[in-house]
Amino acid sequence: MEVIAIFEFGKTNDEKQQSDSISQQKPDAKSNTKANDDGKNVSSKISEYEALLKKIFFNSSDVIIDVFETQKDKAMIVYIDGLTDKDITDRDIIKPLKSPDFKGDIAYAIKARYKIVNDISESVTEIVNGNVAVFYENSNEIFVVDFKQWDKRSVEPPDSETVTRGPKEGFTENIRTNTVLIRRKIRNPALIFENMTLGRQTNTQVSLVYVNGIVNQDVLKELKLRLSQIDVDSILESGHIEQFIDHNTFSPVSGVGVTQKPDIAAARILEGRVGVLCDGTPHVLTVPELFIDNLHTSEDYYSRTLQSTIIRMLRVIGLFIGTLLPGLSVAFMTYNPETIPPVFLTQLINSTQKTPLPAAAEAFFLILMFELLRESGTRMPKTIGSAITIVGSLIIGEAAVNASIVGAPMVIIIALTAVSSFIVPSLAEFILIYRLFFLLLGATMGLVGIGTGMVIMLAQLISTESFGIPILSSFSKNEMKDSVLRFPLWSMKSRPTSIAKDNVRKMK
Repeated sequence: MEVIAIFEFGKTNDEKQQSDSISQQKPDAKSNTKANDDGKNVSSKISEYEALLKKIFFNSSDVIIDVFETQKDKAMIVYIDGLTDKDITDRDIIKPLKSPDFKGDIAYAIKARYKIVNDISESVTEIVNGNVAVFYENSNEIFVVDFKQWDKRSVEPPDSETVTRGPKEGFTENIRTNTVLIRRKIRNPALIFENMTLGRQTNTQVSLVYVNGIVNQDVLKELKLRLSQIDVDSILESGHIEQFIDHNTFSPVSGVGVTQKPDIAAARILEGRVGVLCDGTPHVLTVPELFIDNLHTSEDYYSRTLQSTIIRMLRVIGLFIGTLLPGLSVAFMTYNPETIPPVFLTQLINSTQKTPLPAAAEAFFLILMFELLRESGTRMPKTIGSAITIVGSLIIGEAAVNASIVGAPMVIIIALTAVSSFIVPSLAEFILIYRLFFLLLGATMGLVGIGTGMVIMLAQLISTESFGIPILSSFSKNEMKDSVLRFPLWSMKSRPTSIAKDNVRKMK
């Protein structure tokens, strides 16, 4: 009888040939074998198990295969060093099996919860996931014990979503920690986690989270379909998943939300959305994502109504300044100087007469300089990065003005634009692309170009959908209470009707 074929973890052709040769090996005729319900044959000899596993793992040094004698027969445990708690493994598995009181009943001897598998490929999957596999001579059952333990980062506040009021905890790189953080927020038996594995080589664990009875079933079905179509070697971060499930590839606005805060993820899930957790990253995806969501923060709902509304209005103003101000200023300076008040126009003429570049070139040069400084500051260590950004901006900006390369008014305009763009960090890509777009139109066609650009931008936003839901569809009667204005919480009695379809009512 043939030994069960080795489970293929996305092997190369040479590795597959080696696996095929292993699967075609036949044990000695005297070997004790037993057929599974699947019709596969699994040898009950420890020596054959040991040889087979060594070939499957290619004698990797971190795969521990420990064969030892018990009072009855041989036993073997297999685990990966660094993914498993060796002390607990020794205490709850090895010592009980080596004990003089052991009578051959592994189920009674193991001092931990376990599950039984009858398939080598399944046991290999459990081993690479950090579990311990226990084999026993003359037994066709493989005992799998969950003793996972590896170094992980503690729960800390996320740097990119800091708040002055509200929970400070953030997601970590451990998916089980992240599921617990969400479960602590939504203590509801209808909260469902669905696990799947993506990546032929990485076998990354991914979990969908939603509330049954609230979730938009159409979105859930479409998300599962898109995830099932992902067939790649590796999924190393949720950003990989985002690029595969987001069909707005060349749009400056993504239909997928990203957060590092459990309270934000929980709030979105309770609106009927679906969360996507990926092992190895603290960034959790939520779908669908509407455009207005980029102007909201968790702190808006923890603060008083007037304060939250004023801050949201500031974000809207910052969005317009960061996107339109350079293009508008160039359009006015180049084509419509008569619309500028005389006092400002005089100062503007005096400053631009000393510079060799036109207004559009000045703006582009300063935008490029700012983006270079911002990127370098982001990639450097925090203590150095902030200093480079501040000192570089001051020195280069001052030197450019003194050297009459750019005028002081344009430096002020681009500085205000840069500060405004930080107000809505989730729309950084959108702001940068349309800032350059409006700058080009303002420099070539003036205010007519700006108007044309506005029409193009609105048409693009209107035509963009997130899992079948238009991203600008948040303007129904009940959703207007939580858009640019933030009505009192007691007045927001319904979930967003553009997202939730069935259980819309959330408050009587």
